[in-house]
Amino acid sequence: MTPSLFDLPLRLGDAALLAPLLFEQLGSRPVPVTNEQRTRVAARAGGLRFSALQPCYGSLERDPVHPSACYLCVDAINGQHLLLRVAPASTPSSGLFPRSILIGRTFIGREETVFNVVPFGPGESDNIQTFAAHLNPAFQPKSLGAKAVIRYTAAAPAQSFPLILEALSRRGNSRSQEEPVFVLSAGQDATAFYNETRWAAIRAGWREGYGVQINHTFAGVAGFTRFGIDSAADLVSLRRPCDIELITTLLDLEPRLRALKAAGCTVQSVALRDSEPPPEGTDALVREYRAVLNLRTVHLGKPAGEAENEDV
Repeated sequence: MTPSLFDLPLRLGDAALLAPLLFEQLGSRPVPVTNEQRTRVAARAGGLRFSALQPCYGSLERDPVHPSACYLCVDAINGQHLLLRVAPASTPSSGLFPRSILIGRTFIGREETVFNVVPFGPGESDNIQTFAAHLNPAFQPKSLGAKAVIRYTAAAPAQSFPLILEALSRRGNSRSQEEPVFVLSAGQDATAFYNETRWAAIRAGWREGYGVQINHTFAGVAGFTRFGIDSAADLVSLRRPCDIELITTLLDLEPRLRALKAAGCTVQSVALRDSEPPPEGTDALVREYRAVLNLRTVHLGKPAGEAENEDV
C-alpha cells in the first residue's frame, strides 16, 4: 500500500493544475521526453498560479516502465524538495520508488489521476541514484576525455551547482565549448558531494555531460570520473579507467608529462598551479602528449584555502 501523510508536503490542487499540461504534451507513447516538450510545458505553465509549488521543468522524465506516467522535481510546501509522479489511476504504482507518499487522486478531464511524491533533497542518495540510473542515465557524470573544461568548486555545492547548470541550460552552453567539471574541495565529504552534483544536474535538466573530480586521493570515491594527480606515484591506488588531470607547475610540466608517459599513464588534462598565464607554446607542448591545457577554475563561496575567482 502506498503510504500517505496527514500533513502532506504538496497540495493536491497545485499538482492537479499542472497535470493537464503534462498529459497534453507527453501523451502515453513509450518515447523519451524531448527538450522541446519540456520547454512547451514550462511556457504554458507560466500562466498558472500555484499556491505552494515551484516545478523544475528541466527535470521532466517519463516513467521507463509505465510511459503514461511522468516524474518532475518540484519544491513544495515550506520549500521541501520532492519528486512528483503524475499518472493515470489505471497505471500501476511505481516499483522504482516503493515508499512514495500518496498526495491524492482527482479527475483530470474524464480520467482519474494519481499523484505521489518521494523526498528528493540533495541528501536523498537512494532516490537520486534511482533517478539517475533508471529514469535517464544522461544525468550520471561521465568521462570527458581530452576536452576543454571549466572546473567549479563550491563551499556549498547543493546551493551553487544547480545555479551554474541552470545558467548553462538557459544559454545552451553557447558561451564556449568547455564542459563543466565539479571538483571536490579539501574537507568536503566525497559521497555527499557526488550526490549533490547529480542532484543539481537533475533539477537543472542538464543532460549534456559533466565530470566530477577529486584530487590526490582515490579512497571512497566511487562514481568520480576525473582524478587530479601530481605524479605517477599518485596512480598506485587507482584501479579503474578514468580521466587523469596532471596538476603541476610550469617548471615541472614537461618532466612530469614525460615521466607519466614512460609509466604508461595517459593524461587527458593539464592544470597549472602558476598564477601567471603560461607562455606561448605551452598549449602545443601539452597537445604533444594528447592532452588539453585547462586553465579556468571558478570558485563559488571561497572554499577553504582557495581564493574566489573573478569569473564568478
